[in-house]
Amino acid sequence: MNKNLYKDFNKFNIDNFEKIKFSIQDPLGQKISNDVNWIKLDEKWNHAKFPVVIGGSGDPVLLLHGFDSSFLEFRRIYPFLKNKFQLIIPDLLGFGFTPRIATQEYNAHKIISNLEDIINTLTLKNKLMIIGASMGGSVAINLAKEIPDLIDKIILLSPAGLFGESKIIPFPFNQIGASFLGLPKVRKSLCRQAFAYPDKSVGSMEEQIASIHLGCYGWRNSLASFAKSGGFAGSYKYMKNISIKTICGENDRILGTKEIKKIKQIDQLNFIGLKNCGHLPHIDMPSLTGKIIYDYFCD
Repeated sequence: MNKNLYKDFNKFNIDNFEKIKFSIQDPLGQKISNDVNWIKLDEKWNHAKFPVVIGGSGDPVLLLHGFDSSFLEFRRIYPFLKNKFQLIIPDLLGFGFTPRIATQEYNAHKIISNLEDIINTLTLKNKLMIIGASMGGSVAINLAKEIPDLIDKIILLSPAGLFGESKIIPFPFNQIGASFLGLPKVRKSLCRQAFAYPDKSVGSMEEQIASIHLGCYGWRNSLASFAKSGGFAGSYKYMKNISIKTICGENDRILGTKEIKKIKQIDQLNFIGLKNCGHLPHIDMPSLTGKIIYDYFCD
């Protein structure tokens, strides 16, 4: 692909996002989308432009979303935290609305490298605090391992991938799995599973946002590539000299009771359990979660 084609694809990806943005049903989703900036990286990433929400002022806080998600998952805590901090919310490489022309491989190493380059482009003056949700928790710990001098504190929200070993999904099962995850019934089921009380908490707005990025070019192939790589696992071993607090929903049906029990037993994780809360504390209980985050980061 020559430079002109890369340029054309960048424009196509941004134009596609703008169309999608105006279809978002959730008003909070609309608001956070309005703060998306397109950050252009160098030739290492084929000069692609990456979506990064930037809003607020104060100490910088990096928010990292979970597997097969996007910046939109932080829509409910964004307004509160935006009044206290400078929020930086990138879509992780190969997920959300990122351009799928930046690389042919999607794996943990590439995701961390991409985040480092985005952070360097922003030329931040103060140390970062990080909020990592689900898989984003493992991303946060791996990022802190690479740039420890730039990280101050970390909040983990129902972190996934702390324990165990990478599970590589070979071809063609990675492609089959990605296609399966794209089925409407599967998307709806996964969305409902993330909430403590889906009958009360899940409607068309939640279901739309859980799947809205599937319309991006290359969604299935990037997801399949990530699955083939084995993703993030065993991140717990990288937790060294990092100040961490962990918030989990006690009704988390995605992590499950065994994983929650492991997290509780590790003193360094400083576990807080929220009753009547599922896998997404920042969506299920945004007010309480936002307050815990604020108090911890300001302490």
